[in-house]
Amino acid sequence: MPAWQGFRHALRGARFCFFATRLCHFSAFFNLILNERSFINILGQRSVKHSEALVASKRQQQTDSRRAQIVEAALACFVSSGFHQTGMRDIADAAGVSLGNLYNHFPNKQALIAEIAALEALEKQALMDALAADPARQAIRSFAERYLRLCERPEDVSLTAEVLAEAARNAELAAMFAANRRQLADALADALRRGAAQGEIDDSLPFSACAHWLLDALEGCAINRTLLGARLETADILTLIDKLLSTAGGTR
Repeated sequence: MPAWQGFRHALRGARFCFFATRLCHFSAFFNLILNERSFINILGQRSVKHSEALVASKRQQQTDSRRAQIVEAALACFVSSGFHQTGMRDIADAAGVSLGNLYNHFPNKQALIAEIAALEALEKQALMDALAADPARQAIRSFAERYLRLCERPEDVSLTAEVLAEAARNAELAAMFAANRRQLADALADALRRGAAQGEIDDSLPFSACAHWLLDALEGCAINRTLLGARLETADILTLIDKLLSTAGGTR
């Protein structure tokens, strides 16, 4: 092969390598741009999702706050006027919301009452949890003291009176609040059984009936002290409960 032809082949090879190298560089640069764009897109998507989550969380907080505001107003209306005499417009006016906004949260008065019953159940759950502690007798004594304080709050006394009055004509309402009380009585009965097994409580007691009796007694004392000003000392009430539950008719 003549020298000039060899030189031409070499030149072509060099040009090919040059363009191939440039092509590789361009491809790498192009991929880098794509990767950066993908990264930016991913960041953008995450930012959008985060913003949407924040908006949703804020919206939920506003909804919860408004519902709590409405429930508080409904409770005040029920206590002052009774379940039967209170209308949805009364509740909307007391809550400072439009009637339409009220219906967006609660379709009717029964739904509001159900919400109140659910909140009562949550409040009493803490009492039931405490009844599971040992020794059972001390847990029952602590429960009695806490339940007495809970029941004698003025708003609770008034609400209890309204529930009892409305229960005669509203079976659904009666069932909701009765379920709460039944769960509390069951938890108290279980604590009484444990106390008997631990040798601290009379094991001949009818535990279920005793639990209901204790609740009745504590609620009655709370109502008498709050509404009638009865001079019933908490310490005396707890001492009486101790005596009645004791294995030998007295504290051990």
